[in-house]
Amino acid sequence: MTHIAIGMIEDRMRSGYPGIEFETHGVPKDMESALRLANDDKHQFQQWACWKVGGFPRDKKGGDKGVDGWFNYLTDAGRVQTGVISVKGGEHLNPGMVRDLGRVMERDKHQFGLFIAAAMPTKGVLSEIESHPLIETQFGRFPAMQVVTIAELIHGPPPKLPPLISPVKKAARVETRVSHTTGSQGTLI
Repeated sequence: MTHIAIGMIEDRMRSGYPGIEFETHGVPKDMESALRLANDDKHQFQQWACWKVGGFPRDKKGGDKGVDGWFNYLTDAGRVQTGVISVKGGEHLNPGMVRDLGRVMERDKHQFGLFIAAAMPTKGVLSEIESHPLIETQFGRFPAMQVVTIAELIHGPPPKLPPLISPVKKAARVETRVSHTTGSQGTLI
């Protein structure tokens, strides 16, 4: 199982069964396990981090051109737009990493970008992120670029974004299948 498969299953369960409660084993639930995943398997860490913010990770390793994942959000006109995610699992961050994400946003014409970091952002990183504008929408004002740490992924608060749209197609609810209707399978004796 990969974190992309786990994330898709979790997303389908939440969207198909609103209010459902379940626990997934084998995914980071604390700082220690998240940092261990970042250290052991960078690609799986990127996938986990993208799902945690409500995004969708790239499923291929390498050659990502600065894009580790993306998220879909609702615009003023009711259309779906895409934002970009960059994940850094290392111990050191620098403003150049944020500038790289800004160039990706400009190149691919994304209004929003998320910079997910295992390490705490430095003053230079925060200053670079704050240099990006606020985007005005019918849902409020949102920073065009934000940094999200692992601690925030686990404990909150979530990034401030317009309403997110799941990238996963909704599966049919189990109850709608003929084989799952009352009486279709007989009774137990």
